[in-house]
Amino acid sequence: MHLFRWLFSRTVRKAGELGDTVQKILDHQRDVLPGANIANVEAALAALKKVVRSGADAAAIKAQMASLEEEANRWLRPYPNADFREYAVMFLEIAILILGSRAFLVQPMVIPTGSAQPTLWGITYDDLRDKPEVVIPSGPMRLWDRWVNGISYYHVVADQDLEITGIDAQPKTVVPFVSKQSLQTTAGEVTIWFPPDRFAEQLGLLDDSLQRFKKTSFRKGEDIVRARVTTGDHLFVERVTYNFRRPKRGEIIVFRSETHPGMTANTHYIKRLVGLGGERIHIGDDRHTYINGSPLTTNDYGFEKVFAFDPKLPPQRSIYSGHVNGTVWNRAEGTTGPTRNFPDAKTEYAIRPGHYVCFGDNTMNSADSRYWGEPDFAQEKVIGRSLFVFWPFTRRFGPALH
Repeated sequence: MHLFRWLFSRTVRKAGELGDTVQKILDHQRDVLPGANIANVEAALAALKKVVRSGADAAAIKAQMASLEEEANRWLRPYPNADFREYAVMFLEIAILILGSRAFLVQPMVIPTGSAQPTLWGITYDDLRDKPEVVIPSGPMRLWDRWVNGISYYHVVADQDLEITGIDAQPKTVVPFVSKQSLQTTAGEVTIWFPPDRFAEQLGLLDDSLQRFKKTSFRKGEDIVRARVTTGDHLFVERVTYNFRRPKRGEIIVFRSETHPGMTANTHYIKRLVGLGGERIHIGDDRHTYINGSPLTTNDYGFEKVFAFDPKLPPQRSIYSGHVNGTVWNRAEGTTGPTRNFPDAKTEYAIRPGHYVCFGDNTMNSADSRYWGEPDFAQEKVIGRSLFVFWPFTRRFGPALH
């Protein structure tokens, strides 16, 4: 009955909030208040609870609330800066809730690279200086692309003849959430606002492979920067399920790198789980992975798209192309690529008990178990599984379980 009244009576709910507040202050001050003060406040609290539980009308409850407030003001010690204290407590409670959720329930993550494409996209970028057909939007459409689609455009035109002489190593924070990064030129600094993470590469200034400026001299009116940068998928990592069961093959899992040889130190990786402890694994020239001699196919959970490729077409980046060993990579690219642990179809690896082997869905652009110093990593490093892409609002928005 009391629960029913609490749900449908605003007065009952406000009486409960007042009682909880007074009780909290009383508990905080209990060790410094005289016994008589404590007794008087407790009596007023008990009287309010009795009135609420008796089914009294709103007027009677409000009268008892006023009495409790009067007794609290009389017998409890006032706090200096009470409003500030309440705000501080509220923000602390919110922070604890967020940190607790992050530690035990869900954790946000940004996909930084393209190793999981086309399942989950990392940061992509295009140098548009040689693509005049691409129109850079302006005004509201540019803001829409940035905040909804995660697409940022950068356009800087030389206002006089100049040469690039250097570049800031790190962005500078002007005010919170506002940063800039600069190019040093013979005509002074050229500033880029809200620069992407890998400023020079992603704006098309540096050659990705040679790490040198593509071009240093610009004439007046020429584009120094004309680029489009698309953010990586932002997703929630669910951290509950694996407390009750082990990950299963085909799931997209997130794990810590820590000191694993060949992984980037102190970061998180997201890959598809392929091999389990105690199994033997090899990659065939047919671009299928074999577990204990049997191939994984589109009939296996999580691999419906990975192996749905046309075997007549060569493996390609950002397109489902199965899994590639060194022989197939060399046939497609003329090098062995990041496949040292699986150089050919004959090389079979015995996964250690309690360890996992993971591959990226973007087999031609993924540093994974084919490349790391040790192909498998300890299962204790797994922190959760992909759950939900919450930004940007593309066709991938929504559940991201596999």
